[in-house]
Amino acid sequence: MNYSELHITSNFSFLRGASHPQELVEQAAILGYQKIAITDRNTLAGIVRAHVAAKKHGIGFIPACRLDLLDGPSFLAYPTNVSAYSRLSALLSKGNLRAEKGKCFLYRQDVFEHAEGILFVIIPPNHLDTSFNFPNDFLADLKAYQQHLSPNLYLSMARSYQGDDQKRWHRLWQLSEELDIPLVAANDVHYHQPQRRELQDILTCIREKCTITEAGFKLHANAERYLKPVQEMLRLFRQYPQAIANAQKLLMPVIFH
Repeated sequence: MNYSELHITSNFSFLRGASHPQELVEQAAILGYQKIAITDRNTLAGIVRAHVAAKKHGIGFIPACRLDLLDGPSFLAYPTNVSAYSRLSALLSKGNLRAEKGKCFLYRQDVFEHAEGILFVIIPPNHLDTSFNFPNDFLADLKAYQQHLSPNLYLSMARSYQGDDQKRWHRLWQLSEELDIPLVAANDVHYHQPQRRELQDILTCIREKCTITEAGFKLHANAERYLKPVQEMLRLFRQYPQAIANAQKLLMPVIFH
């Protein structure tokens, strides 16, 4: 069994990612990855450098992005052909034209109108409520997304390392079974090596306009958002092998390499 990382934030997500796209691709090659995706927030700007680096290091590259919406949970979006890539680009342009420079305003209806040929992975909340359930509005959003985007819809599962991962993953598995939305393993990478965590913290402070002593819960709680070895990801998801398999299956139709 192999693994490809589908959820990676580079420094083209302004003041969020702490590594260049080419650094992430190079590290992926060192770790033995066969494919890698860059999913920056509401932009495809980093994929050119990543694609050049992927060719240099001999691994497959999947152009993609994260879509942050104003009226629903975020998606990871993967175009499966040139026409779908054009639609994704048009969607981002539409969002950019609505907002001031540096921002992109997108709504779920925009996504539904540009969805043909694109695979989507929903990013669930990082925390459960006091009853160990996801919020009701997230469940309603899932059903709406399923209605418009199935069968090209998946549900991401990544560790938050906040102490409730096992319960949270169980809830995700229940939702997957109930709504017939396949699970996909991911790591929500923000830097290529653990040592970049300090830089990522500084970027967060600049974005949030606070000092490191004031940042508190605005910072990631740990340094786990680095690109992990394939075998480590297989170990972490050993109880959910289908989520690993779906990550590979999801990439099979993607024609950009």
